[in-house]
Amino acid sequence: MAPPPVTSRFWRRLREPFPDPENHVALNQRLNPRSGERVLQIVPKHVAVYWTLPAAALASFGCLVVLLFHWNSGPAQALWLASLAVTAAAAVRAFVEWRDVFVVTNWRVVRLSGGLTARGATMPINRILDMTMTRTMWGRALGYGHFVFESAAQEQGLREIKFVPDILAVDREINNAVNRENRRRERMMAARHDRPLAGGPDEGERTEPIRGL
Repeated sequence: MAPPPVTSRFWRRLREPFPDPENHVALNQRLNPRSGERVLQIVPKHVAVYWTLPAAALASFGCLVVLLFHWNSGPAQALWLASLAVTAAAAVRAFVEWRDVFVVTNWRVVRLSGGLTARGATMPINRILDMTMTRTMWGRALGYGHFVFESAAQEQGLREIKFVPDILAVDREINNAVNRENRRRERMMAARHDRPLAGGPDEGERTEPIRGL
């Protein structure tokens, strides 16, 4: 017997690791492909964000070994139960991080997050006024970084994007999208006023990220 539609949709959302533009419900609700919007990059969290789960599981295993040698010890039993609770909390946190995804399209940036309660934040590309990229010592070693966006209106949930893998490539993609959108708007303004557009890079020109970070 097939599950009810509501249950089926809930299970489908629950098990999605990160948005797939082909079938992700929350992402497709925000895209407008008929008007030319397309996904440029889908960015899940870097694996470094999940370090608490294996650490908690390893600690719980160590507590279990201690309990095997002190089975009748009350403190050993309490310690093992506490370690199980910490591992469960770490697993929930890992699932929430697993669902937190940053999507770049040619028109906007979208952040989809939340486990059982789904959240979505959207910011048009042309509203990005400034973008700060931070790479800590561990970030440089493991290959991740953090973004801080400054926009015309501070959209809740989109100001800080942490643990972005291959952040230089994502930074380059966002800069290119911003430049293309600005050029498109300049062409529209020039066509509206019937005047030629001043010089500058054309729409296909690529930009390079900041080096040395």
